[in-house]
Amino acid sequence: MIPCEIENIFKMIKLRIILASSSPRRSDILKECKIDFIPAEHKIINEPEYSGDIEPFEFAENLALNKAKSIENQYPDCFIIGSDTIVVLNDLSAGALHYPSASPFPVSSAASLAEYDALSKRTDRGLSLGKPKDTVSAFNMLNMLSGKTHNVYTGAALINKNMRIYESVYDKTEVKIKKLSDEEIYSYIYESKPFDKAGAYGIQDPQNIVESYSGSYKNAEGLCIEKFIPLLKKYNLI
Repeated sequence: MIPCEIENIFKMIKLRIILASSSPRRSDILKECKIDFIPAEHKIINEPEYSGDIEPFEFAENLALNKAKSIENQYPDCFIIGSDTIVVLNDLSAGALHYPSASPFPVSSAASLAEYDALSKRTDRGLSLGKPKDTVSAFNMLNMLSGKTHNVYTGAALINKNMRIYESVYDKTEVKIKKLSDEEIYSYIYESKPFDKAGAYGIQDPQNIVESYSGSYKNAEGLCIEKFIPLLKKYNLI
């Protein structure tokens, strides 16, 4: 096949990029970069939690790949983007559960307590904070992050089944959360409803609780676009 024919093939499929994510933040980042794509739901129903058996960035990349692969049979001739973000807290000096007596949340939920006890198991690589299931776990995640610096790892994958392309990248951003009072945590949860966000917060939320960050803002938002763009360029997708 001559080079011009290959270029024409890429142009034909350029608009057939599938984003295997329902995240509005990832969609917005791709739109900001003028990348045309079709949103689709990945098929991983119960996303695994980070257990510390591998490096955090490896976990994020692997899950990003698995999300993309979960719909590759539906779109075998398309380029599929998968992504995953995890929040890892290494400073565990204030990792205990905290239920203030004035809490407006239903802290008596046995399911919530059991879930959070499991979440609070520590590994040598730190504590991973996933998406909170309810207000109790959201409060405790934010309480542990309060006044501390943590790492946000985002993995992104690009696959194409028919072309046998399976590649991934990652980035890391250090984020410090402001020292928050119980009332400020309550207010943030009420206003921002961060139940679809790893670590129970979004760096982009109007009710800003982030004191500072080092690294990529977009990575902390949910897509390591600076590392991902070279991969898109490699296959002439942008």
